[in-house]
Amino acid sequence: TWELTYACNLACVHCLSSSGRRDPRELTTAEAKGVIEELERMQVFYVNIGGGEPTVRKDFWELLDYAIGHDVGVKFSTNGVRIGRPEARRLAATDYVDVQISLDGADAGINDAVRGTGSYDMAIRALDALAGEDFKNPKISVVVTRHNVSQLDEFKALADSYGATLRLTRLRPAGRGADTWGED
Repeated sequence: TWELTYACNLACVHCLSSSGRRDPRELTTAEAKGVIEELERMQVFYVNIGGGEPTVRKDFWELLDYAIGHDVGVKFSTNGVRIGRPEARRLAATDYVDVQISLDGADAGINDAVRGTGSYDMAIRALDALAGEDFKNPKISVVVTRHNVSQLDEFKALADSYGATLRLTRLRPAGRGADTWGED
């Protein structure tokens, strides 16, 4: 797992890394490529990229291509902010890429209370784009809390409607998640 950036367009109340602002010590493109080269030498076949929101890095697509070109597959977690039809088309045409869209409510009311206003629609637009470009087996990632546990059936139906795998995780007391640990 590689937190490529702490920069993020959202401020989710349960964020493990308290993301939001880019760390001034963030790796440069050249340094990140060096990490990828090291992963290749170590014969790491897959890296899980998160953050923050990895797609907000200007070099994200360059680094994704670089990793795949060096036999390191990429799984990345995103809130969907930069996944439109062109990006979905590119992803659908690329081997060794796995995309995980984060949702924390099966409807906008529950999701947006956790992730921010408009975040549900943004994630659904990304899922629509992936489906429209025939991207195979996207993932929907849900942090299960007392606020959304009653929606598990709706999450499953949503995942099924996109041919997606539903991935359930637990809230962990780290980052901003530590601040809401007793509430969720």
